[in-house]
Amino acid sequence: MIVSDVSLSAALRHSRRPSMLRTGTASIFVFLITAEGARAAVLPAPLALPAPVGCTLRAAKSSAGVTLEIAPGVPYARVTQVGTMEVTLPVGRDAPAAGVSVTAGNVKLKGLATPSGLALYPARPFVIREVLVPGPHSRLRWVDVTADRVAVEVEPAKESRTEFRDVRGPLRASRTCADLRLTSLASFDSYDALGGRGYDLAAGLKSSAPVPIAALPNGPPLAKLVVNRKAALNEVTVIDEDQAGWSRIARPATGDLLVVGWVKQKQLGKPPVRDTTVATFGAGTFKAGAAGGGAIDPAAIFACAKEIPLVAEVGSQRRTIGSIGGGVHLRTTQGDADFVAVQFPDGAASAVTPLKGTRLLVRRDDVVNCPGFSPP
Repeated sequence: MIVSDVSLSAALRHSRRPSMLRTGTASIFVFLITAEGARAAVLPAPLALPAPVGCTLRAAKSSAGVTLEIAPGVPYARVTQVGTMEVTLPVGRDAPAAGVSVTAGNVKLKGLATPSGLALYPARPFVIREVLVPGPHSRLRWVDVTADRVAVEVEPAKESRTEFRDVRGPLRASRTCADLRLTSLASFDSYDALGGRGYDLAAGLKSSAPVPIAALPNGPPLAKLVVNRKAALNEVTVIDEDQAGWSRIARPATGDLLVVGWVKQKQLGKPPVRDTTVATFGAGTFKAGAAGGGAIDPAAIFACAKEIPLVAEVGSQRRTIGSIGGGVHLRTTQGDADFVAVQFPDGAASAVTPLKGTRLLVRRDDVVNCPGFSPP
C-alpha cells in the first residue's frame, strides 16, 4: 500500500495532538500555582489624615512624646522620643483630632492625636482671658481650629486650686499658628505679655481671705488669689498702680503659669520673708516608665535591607500606618500565614511602644528573606 506524503504528515499531526494538549495544560497549572504562592498579602488601607488643614506645626528631636491613634478614640502606640514631627490641625470645633506624621530613627509613622495625647506650648508670651499668662513649659489644649488660628486653653492642675480659684469662664484664647509650638522653649519672660515688669516691686498678700483680681481697676473680678498659709508663697510682683488705690500684680502658679490682675492696694503689705527653699513651678507631671522587658537574645533580632510597609492592628481594625527603613532591628513575636507581629528591641525605633491590645505587623513575604529572620 502506498501512502502519500500528505496523508502521512496529517496522521503524525493527529497522533501528537493529545500529548501536546496535556503538556500545555500542565504548564498552565504549574504557572497558576507558582503565581498564587508568589502573591504578597494585600496591605490594609493607609491611614488618612484629616482635612482641610487650618494649621501646620513642625518640630525636631522632641521628647514631649505623642500618642498615636489608628482611628478616633483608638490609640495604637506611644512615641516617647521623636526625630521629626509634623502636626496638622484640621478646621473644626470641639478639639478635632490632629493628623500626625513622626519619625523615630528610620521608622516612619502616621496617626491621629487628641489634646490628651499631644500637647501644644506657647511660642511667645500671651495673656489668656486677661488673667493668666502661660509660661514656656505650660501645656495647652487646642479647642477650635480655623484658617491659621487656633483656640487654646489651659487646664489648671489640681494643685492650682490652692493658688487661684473661681475663674470666670474657660481659660481660653484664640492665637495664630505662629504663637504655638510642639515643644517647649527653654525659657521666655512671661512678663513680656504684660508690657514688662513695670514697677517690679515685691509685696505680700496680707488678707486672710481670697483676694479678687480684675482685668481693670475697679473692674468685675475674674478670679481670686488664694492666700497661702506659708507667707513666702504669698509674694506678688507689683507692675503698676493708679491714683484710685489699685495695683496690678502678678504671682506664679503651678504649671509654669503667671496669674495677673488688679487688686486693691489695701490688700497688699510688705513682702514676706523669703524662704531659702526655691519653689519650682511647672514641675514635670509625667513620669517616665521603667525600662520594660528582660534581656533579648541577639539571635532573635533581624533587619531588612530595604524599606517595608508597617501595619497597625487594634482589635478588628487594621491600617497601614507607615514604614520601617532599612537596617532597623526587629524582633518577631507571633504571626500567621500573611503577617508577623514585630517589636523594635533597640535603637531610636525602640521609642515606639505599641499600646495594650495593639500589634505592629509586617507582611511575611516582605521579611522572609531578610538576614536573620526566623519565623515565629
